[in-house]
Amino acid sequence: MNGVTPLILLEVNMEQSIYYDIDKTLSKQRLFNFVVGPRGVGKTYGFKRRVIQNFLKKGEQFVYLRRYDTEMPSSKMRNYFDDIADEFPDHEFISHNGLFRIDKEIAGWYFPLTKAIMLKSIPFPNVSLIGFDEFIIATGTHHYLPKEVTSFLECYSTISRDRDITAIFMANAITITNPYFIYFNISLPPGRKIMLYDEICIEYVDSPAFEDHMRKTRFGKIISGTTYGDYAINNEFLLDSEDFIRKMDEPCASLCNFLVNGKQIGFYKGSKTGLFYLSDKPDQTNRTFSLNIDDHNDKTTFIKKSNMYVLNMIDSFSVGDVRFTNMNVKNICYDVLRGFM
Repeated sequence: MNGVTPLILLEVNMEQSIYYDIDKTLSKQRLFNFVVGPRGVGKTYGFKRRVIQNFLKKGEQFVYLRRYDTEMPSSKMRNYFDDIADEFPDHEFISHNGLFRIDKEIAGWYFPLTKAIMLKSIPFPNVSLIGFDEFIIATGTHHYLPKEVTSFLECYSTISRDRDITAIFMANAITITNPYFIYFNISLPPGRKIMLYDEICIEYVDSPAFEDHMRKTRFGKIISGTTYGDYAINNEFLLDSEDFIRKMDEPCASLCNFLVNGKQIGFYKGSKTGLFYLSDKPDQTNRTFSLNIDDHNDKTTFIKKSNMYVLNMIDSFSVGDVRFTNMNVKNICYDVLRGFM
């Protein structure tokens, strides 16, 4: 899907309901749905309600994914349904050993993406919904898996067996940059609430009622006006600062390209300001350097920190003379720059 163009660009005024409504997402009828919203707005809760209803009404099962074993210890998973069980007082919920049971019948499975390869012999004929929680992570905590998107696609293929199973990816508004948006070449432009592609939906959960509720809490009053408050209440991306972002609005000379985590980035110098630019529109006629072994291939030249292009980029960045053409480019390149500084 690299290079895919959006089918529909839609801005939606969400109703004044305080919590996230998964039915609105599913009504868009996309196969992969990326839902980003403030902590506590009910993304995971909405997923739970939907899969319980699907099972009780239609016998449909589900799969719940996280990235690592450490994100789903047994002590945590056995309480998976505790916050929603009161909505279904006549039913029994048990989570144990990778299985969700409702009224003693298997309703679903849970496992980390790191162990999905072990499931190739397990059939999932009645699974109708897959939920991947916390698909966006903060730098410095956990790390994305090597070739993570491929790992997810392998997992999805194992579960779906060529059936169209809807997947819901859920995350807090940490950063717009993540391996999935980069891999599928998709994005959510500033100010937009929903972006629809052929088979992909990106939704930015906007709930003024929830924001107002959070501001009135004692914790909300403490964090009001802080960077964390903008993230936790106003749904602004925690790690996405607009510093050093600028379009290439002057004639620029192409110096080279860098291949960074599978993404080709152009390195340019402005003829008027002398600023250096890192852009997601590389000059395909110029040479491309790889900065790590995983990116190296037969079309790149592998270079180290001592290379003059890398030194030029680092020195220019150190004195504030590097600009990034958009947030994705900035976040991708920041990880590399941190490693070289």
